[in-house]
Amino acid sequence: MRILLGGIPLGCDNIGDEAIIAGVVKMLKRSVPGVELTVATDDPATAALLGVGVVPPFGFRDVGFAGFAAEAKRHDAYIWCGATGLSDYPHVALELMEIAQGEGVPTFIWGVGMDDELNPVFFKAHGRRLALLKMLGLVGAYERFLSNRLRRRIARVLPRCKGVWVRDPQSAAMLAETGFPGAQVAADSAILLERDDNGSDGTGDSMPPTLGLCISTQRQVVDLDGVKGLISAVCDSGARVLGIPMNIKTDRALLESLGVECIPGTTPEAVMDAAAGCDVVLSSRLHLLILAANAGTPGLGIARGSKLANWLSNFGEGVVGSVYDCDWKAVTRRVLDALGGCGDWKERRAAAYKMLNARLEKARIELAAKLTE
Repeated sequence: MRILLGGIPLGCDNIGDEAIIAGVVKMLKRSVPGVELTVATDDPATAALLGVGVVPPFGFRDVGFAGFAAEAKRHDAYIWCGATGLSDYPHVALELMEIAQGEGVPTFIWGVGMDDELNPVFFKAHGRRLALLKMLGLVGAYERFLSNRLRRRIARVLPRCKGVWVRDPQSAAMLAETGFPGAQVAADSAILLERDDNGSDGTGDSMPPTLGLCISTQRQVVDLDGVKGLISAVCDSGARVLGIPMNIKTDRALLESLGVECIPGTTPEAVMDAAAGCDVVLSSRLHLLILAANAGTPGLGIARGSKLANWLSNFGEGVVGSVYDCDWKAVTRRVLDALGGCGDWKERRAAAYKMLNARLEKARIELAAKLTE
């Protein structure tokens, strides 16, 4: 069986997306013996890294859609796998799904999340259009038109899939509100990644308490002075701050501009190793929290939409602020408390991962059955 994986901008410097695809590949190789996998990515090294074929990232990096129909027809199934594509870049993923469906290729959605905040790049007015709409008093009406058009398209495309699994109950509920109540709940495939116990986590008896930090440039924190104050307070306490950028270019540049030393590694495994050496991580990127939890390290989230809150709810936690409105003094107190001890974190993590893995395993079996029927 030949399966094509895509629908998210892979090979584009985002470690979280690479963690998702690594988890999906691992799962499918276990689920479908002898499967031949092809990944749509901008990074040709993915072929050797994951043992898959690669094709261009259709719809992303100015590749466009030309040639996708022929590529889809060479495969027995097309799977849009993971990330928050239903709200971040749905026009690309939905177009790919429609093309594959038009060619008679069975389509699936796996592990996708839906944020309660649509990507402002695509669903907000900008520039001259914004100025004109403001003059006419129609900004709200225009943005509602954009979001309603997306919902209608979702309700048209998703029922034609052979299976739809989202990564959390909140995403399923949001899809139901769009008119598609048929989504099943799985979990984020990145939880399938395991840390090599022989890997170095950089810890030692003499190491001070450590905060792992990632502040994203995507929907960037408004109050960077507050972040600087946090960093200063942590260092003044005798602890250290370690930058763990999840975008290997833009996040790294921002963290370094704040005076934070960053890890050199650029893979999910490097992130898990670094997180294992931290006492707590603070992140506005979802997948640092996920990979840190894989490594057994608790996380605090700065929200940019609902996806971090959805993840942290598995552990009975909420976010400590948002990128738009955050009490950085209160966050600093939470971080300093966490550096002093994680309380019952291990027990809550064990319970959460038992539930998440059970959900994922049930969904994996259902997906494998539909793929091979």
